[in-house]
Amino acid sequence: MGELIDLEIRRARKELKEYTNSKGIAYEIYLTVVKYINEHLDEGYKKPVENLTTETLLELVYQGDRERFKATFQELMHYWKLDVDMEDVQSLEGIFTTFKTVGDLCIYLEKKVNKRSDKEGK
Repeated sequence: MGELIDLEIRRARKELKEYTNSKGIAYEIYLTVVKYINEHLDEGYKKPVENLTTETLLELVYQGDRERFKATFQELMHYWKLDVDMEDVQSLEGIFTTFKTVGDLCIYLEKKVNKRSDKEGK
């Protein structure tokens, strides 16, 4: 099962790289965030994913479902090969304060990805 998930992630990563080409890491992060939010949306959510912007409130999108957000967060961390900082997701009570908008989640991931890249470059 783990191999299937890794193959899916590799395929998604390849497709996103081809699509984003030279648009930069911020754009690629935004697209992955939208992709994984879409995968974890409640079927009853009325607004289409195409309307997700960096200003979209995550609590509204997830209809207050913190566990669903946590699953998205963990998959994004896995996709970007980042260590899951459980302090960031442990306190689920305040999770929609920490990550208020789609943009907040994108910025968090971009900082983590850049920090990792800086460490790897040294």
